[in-house]
Amino acid sequence: MTEKKKKNEILYLSFNKDKTCLSLGMRTGYRIYDLTKKDSLSFYERICGKGIGIIEMLEKTNILGLVGGGDEPLEVTNKLIIYDDKEGENIAELTFKDTIVGIRIKKDKILVVLNNYIYLIETLNFKPFDIIELGFDKPNKQVIFSFTLEPDINYLGYCFNNNEKNKIIIKSYDKDNKNHSLDLKANYKNNTIITCMEFDREGKLLAVSEKNNEYLLIYAVDNGIPICKCNINNKFVNSLYISFEEDNEFLGVSLDSGEIVIFNIKSVNYVNYYNQNEEEIKENVWSRFYLPEKKAICAFTGYEIGKEHIICIGTKGNYYLAKFDSQQSDKLALKINEKYILKPEN
Repeated sequence: MTEKKKKNEILYLSFNKDKTCLSLGMRTGYRIYDLTKKDSLSFYERICGKGIGIIEMLEKTNILGLVGGGDEPLEVTNKLIIYDDKEGENIAELTFKDTIVGIRIKKDKILVVLNNYIYLIETLNFKPFDIIELGFDKPNKQVIFSFTLEPDINYLGYCFNNNEKNKIIIKSYDKDNKNHSLDLKANYKNNTIITCMEFDREGKLLAVSEKNNEYLLIYAVDNGIPICKCNINNKFVNSLYISFEEDNEFLGVSLDSGEIVIFNIKSVNYVNYYNQNEEEIKENVWSRFYLPEKKAICAFTGYEIGKEHIICIGTKGNYYLAKFDSQQSDKLALKINEKYILKPEN
């Protein structure tokens, strides 16, 4: 591997709240891409000579959450930096007792996930108002979580390990930061590996996938009951990333086979109550899109580009834009743009 390729290696990828920006953590700094144009990609880059292992943007602002990573990290990996890119200065530095594996930032709250703890922190004073011990009995077990980013909507979903099974717990926080917990109505055995979970924008639905399963489940957040089963029909692939379309009409899932699958979930939006005597809704794949690489994140583009478009970003630095038919199923999504985003463009 050449020195140039080492410098350009991606360490972390993340979308902002409304999926209009993409943040790249790299070995030498970070980049922020504007995703609102169909035919062009502009980016802002800050080279600091050190690795950014985690980067998260506060909505569409200059406020960033940064954690060091790579061979030469910007900072120790148990320190979170809240950084004002416009002013070029740190707003806060928060140090924890363990490695940080995930963060989410909102105007009033910061979520920090460690190997065995979750911290919810107030941005007004940068003090924790809730600390959750995950209780994992296996070392180096991956922490899977989701956190709503809409203002005044505070739902946290995470895996909890006890002696009998893995539980997925949903916590909701009111304006006074009082929390209420709810267990999903699912019996995940102790050896079950949850690969990813994601809330919809308003925190009404939670999609969950587990390793080597042919489907993923969508739960109603108000009661924790599964209301929809999305059939992938291949037990040898795993879900890596889940994305709800803004109006909850479609669900996008990236698989470790390099495939992006899209489900039509319009009918799920109208399920307000679950009748125990009725079967849950079952959805088959609506459209597909194949990538030449096996690890990618995906997001629907919204109204700037068009609701029938989905963006895919590969960990090797490739950008793909595909268009699918929202009116007819079983049609392949068509690639309409592809770029190698790590290579600086004129």
